[in-house]
Amino acid sequence: MGWPSCGLAAPKIALRLYNPRKGEPNLKMNGLKRLFVLTLCLIALAAVGTALAQQLSQKLQNAVGRWQTFNDGKPAGQVETYLVNGQLFGRVTQVRPGRTPQDICDKCSGDLKNKMILGMVIMRGFHPEGDDWVGGTVVDPENGKEYQGKVWSEGKDDLSMRGFIGISLLGRTAKWKRMP
Repeated sequence: MGWPSCGLAAPKIALRLYNPRKGEPNLKMNGLKRLFVLTLCLIALAAVGTALAQQLSQKLQNAVGRWQTFNDGKPAGQVETYLVNGQLFGRVTQVRPGRTPQDICDKCSGDLKNKMILGMVIMRGFHPEGDDWVGGTVVDPENGKEYQGKVWSEGKDDLSMRGFIGISLLGRTAKWKRMP
């Protein structure tokens, strides 16, 4: 019996899942069929994940990496930016000069209160919009304040981060350099 719309033979798995004598579906599958279906699902999931990663422009992808931060033009700490479920995050990988790796953020609030600055996730939840990362928050471990933020790359080795309260005009932009 042919497949109604295209003249191809009906897939065997479809014939076995339907019991025409009883007029009802037969949902029992043996182990090999289960493995086959699971494999197909995993391949489809991997393809979707790859497609989502490929949707990011080069400018958006440039924001991912290890960065040297600056304070008043002098090297400060270092931050690693990374992606989680299509969102940009950043954590402190080296504290600024004058701090020790054991220093804590005593001015921070919420779940960051009294947490070590080294390893702290200071950038959270930025999502892509055009060629910029927007809608996330940034915590300044020096004063413990949380700001809304916007991140964009300028070439391959320069990253700009604007932290602001309310509207972007009321904020400050920091420039970061990619670490080798």
